Amino acid sequence: MTILVIGATGNVGRPTVAGLLAKGESVRALSRSEEKLAELPDGVEGVIGDLETGHGLDAACAGVDKLFLITANGETETTRGLNAVQAATAAGVQHIVFLSIGNPAKEPAVPHYRAKLPVEEAIRNSGAGYTFLRPNFFMQTDMSVIPVIKEHGVYAMPIGEIGQNRVDTRDIADCAVRVLTEDGHAGADYHLHGPDTINGPRAAEVYAQHFGREVHYGGDDVDQWAKPVEAFIPPWLLDSLKQMFLGQQLNGGVADADAIAASADAVGHPLRTFEEFVAEQPG
Repeated sequence: MTILVIGATGNVGRPTVAGLLAKGESVRALSRSEEKLAELPDGVEGVIGDLETGHGLDAACAGVDKLFLITANGETETTRGLNAVQAATAAGVQHIVFLSIGNPAKEPAVPHYRAKLPVEEAIRNSGAGYTFLRPNFFMQTDMSVIPVIKEHGVYAMPIGEIGQNRVDTRDIADCAVRVLTEDGHAGADYHLHGPDTINGPRAAEVYAQHFGREVHYGGDDVDQWAKPVEAFIPPWLLDSLKQMFLGQQLNGGVADADAIAASADAVGHPLRTFEEFVAEQPG
């Protein structure tokens, strides 16, 4: 069986590729970057392609049995996702696994969540079997603010006071590997959560314990959060991320005991905790 991973070089794609190789699957990876493909483990068949233009997608999908589709956030995310689904459908891919979000239609609207809705619809109409993975907020999103925590003692991610049951991207990958290598997952939606609810102040507390220094939560002001990063993030995505944080502050992302248990069943092992994730970060 040949499995194509689109988005193989990111926080979910990399451990998924590793897990598929460990199970002896034939893995193909699509990227625009030869350098990123070269960083993937031995045994991966790298294919150069561009989701924006569709260049290389037909060749990437040829002979593929299953596709794991991960679309990066951005203004053209819908177009990129639809191009991938069209190529997979034309090639006769049997099963598409799509990394979506818990409820992309939830209010208030978050543009990079809503971008996934047309892709989901295209997958449903493709004729292929499909599975949607719907993760909570990623633990690994914090990688961008850990240097600030170390240097300034501020947890600068404005995630609010309600909190989310944040999920480790490696657990998402473990679920993806199960879905891609086992039968019985067609038509399923897997909502994936972590075992503990983490809000802004609690995150600061966990980092303080790990780094052995005072860390305080930087607060809920999304405009203040945006100032240091606006030079590095395109305006559309920056605005979308601000809307995401405002939604988290308003609604949170708390999972109940049944949802946490279902997540562990989908992943296939006990869920990684936020404290375990933080403990892995170098001091």
